[in-house]
Amino acid sequence: MTSAGIAERPTVPMRPLSPGRAPRPGGWAARVVVGLLLGVAGTVVVAASWLLLVADRHGRRVDHAIMLAVQDRFSSVQDGILGLLHLVNVASVGLVLVVVAGIALARRRPGAAVAGVALVLLTQVLTQGLKAVLPREGSAENSLPSGHVTVITALVIAAVLALPAALRVVVGLVGAVGVAGASVAVMAVGWHRPSDVIAAFGVIAAVGGALLLLDGVRRAVAGQSGALASTRRIPPIERSTTADHPRSRISSASSPGPNSRA
Repeated sequence: MTSAGIAERPTVPMRPLSPGRAPRPGGWAARVVVGLLLGVAGTVVVAASWLLLVADRHGRRVDHAIMLAVQDRFSSVQDGILGLLHLVNVASVGLVLVVVAGIALARRRPGAAVAGVALVLLTQVLTQGLKAVLPREGSAENSLPSGHVTVITALVIAAVLALPAALRVVVGLVGAVGVAGASVAVMAVGWHRPSDVIAAFGVIAAVGGALLLLDGVRRAVAGQSGALASTRRIPPIERSTTADHPRSRISSASSPGPNSRA
């Protein structure tokens, strides 16, 4: 086989890519399943906390008694607790949220920035909506769920999503301690009952599950689009002509030419 014959042959990939091996974002199925489970669990927690500890008379007495016990236990430090809780306001929450989103964007993780901001904003919208809709007997204003616990928990999760992996465990542990402290603090000053705190965690789970579900669906759609695009880019395999076939070249080389001697 001459070098000219090799150069004239078309270049064909030895192992063409199949549509099933096209690169695509992974993990969408796990996100969909976990998102559904979190969303359902959060909804059940919110409903159960109101039905068992607010709507039910016996549960309401237990709920109120626990809050009074916590108030009595921390009565000597209520002023300090109030000062700390007053630090959580619209300005401070907005500042922390901007910093967290900025860190995520600086690390080129816009998805984490969007997820963190959406979690904080949507949980607050749902919290205020539930407070306006759900009634509480004997109280002019419903306190379920706790807005302070909701926003602090959402900020901790947003920070964990935005920070590097090396810092997530430390920040997560510190944040969990802060969330636990805030849960006790809102009961110690008489702002919220245990049912309000439990419902706040339910709101976080429900909204977080919904966001995770949407992310899974987005990844699935992106994967299908990527598979279709890669299928269109696969070059057609050209069949070799008779002139390019090895046997044809051998026969043509062995046959005498017009100038060959008899």
